[in-house]
Amino acid sequence: MYKHLVLWRLKADTPNKLALAQEIKRRLDSLPAAIKEIRQYEVGINIGAYGASFFDVGLISAFDDKAGFLRYIQYPEHDAVVAFITSVTADEQIVDFES
Repeated sequence: MYKHLVLWRLKADTPNKLALAQEIKRRLDSLPAAIKEIRQYEVGINIGAYGASFFDVGLISAFDDKAGFLRYIQYPEHDAVVAFITSVTADEQIVDFES
């Protein structure tokens, strides 16, 4: 399986971070219905609050192989969600690996 992990940090001046994180999650959660290559997809909003440097939203996704992942990132539905997330986040970290 080809796995894709992404973490996002919202912009510091975001007035209602929880509402925005929920909107990001809602948009990401819509993708499995539109993109057949997705095998596993889990989106989470950070609940940690004990002094570490947390990101606000995380995604763990899985595909049969790298080719399936590369098809996923070409869907217009994916592009629209990415454009929205890019407009409201300050930082993004990605790890892709096979397991």
